[in-house]
Order: sequence, then structure tokens, then C-alpha cells
Amino acid sequence: MRIEYSESLSVDERQHIVNEVLLHDRAPVGVGMPRAIGLSARIDDMLVGGVCGRIEKDRLYVEYLWVDSRFRSQGIGSNLLQAVESAARDGGCVESQIETLSRKTARIYLARGYRVMHHLCNYIPGLTLIVMTKELGESHIVEC
Repeated sequence: MRIEYSESLSVDERQHIVNEVLLHDRAPVGVGMPRAIGLSARIDDMLVGGVCGRIEKDRLYVEYLWVDSRFRSQGIGSNLLQAVESAARDGGCVESQIETLSRKTARIYLARGYRVMHHLCNYIPGLTLIVMTKELGESHIVEC
């Protein structure tokens, strides 16, 4: 048997690896594949904002929240965040988690009910990862 190593992966190969890791890690607790969730904001058919994330079991993971710089401070980001939280809550989620590398953005999330759970200094050299959570529904005590 000869094993070859390559520095290239196709998009399909990368997705296969991701899927296999997700299935392996989640199998012991009976959690299936994450379910994607996303919403967009448009003005006259032009994309001006969006939110992308995933739902796993009863938690929403907000992965990306973006608003075009020309349309910031108009409530679009807050409305997107509120809408994705509402959709997740309607789907049975009781908690939301969001991460940011920006202290300014973290303050915005704090004002919207999130609390800081963890700081990881120098996550990317010079940047701190801030992990935040918010209860969306009836909370429960989980065994860790």
C-alpha cells in the first residue's frame, strides 16, 4: 500500500472531510448534521446585509452577520440578528452563540442581550476571539 499526500483538495473532497468529522464528533450524543440558516436584507434588489449560521440540536450558531458599510447604523444588522434568533427560537432553539474579533461589535451584541462567555487572546495574532451567548427560550441545565 502506498499513501500519497497532496497539498490540494477539491471543494467536494473538503466537504467530504468536513461531513465525516461532523458525523464522527456528533454521533456519541445523537446529534445529526448541522442545519444551515440564513437571511438577507435588500434595498431595491441590492444585497445590503445578511446573516448566516447553523442550528445544532437546540442552539443557534451565528457564524456571519454583515451589513454593507453604506447602510450601517440604520438597524439592518439588529433586524437581521433578531430575525435569525426568532426563526431559530421557532425551530426549538433555546440559545444562540456568536463569536467576534471586534470589541466594538461585541459591545453591540452585549446591548442586544448577549453575554461574554470567553476571551481567547491572540486567537489570530493581534486579535482576540470573543465568544458570546444569549438565551432564546426556556433554559435548561446541561451536563458538561
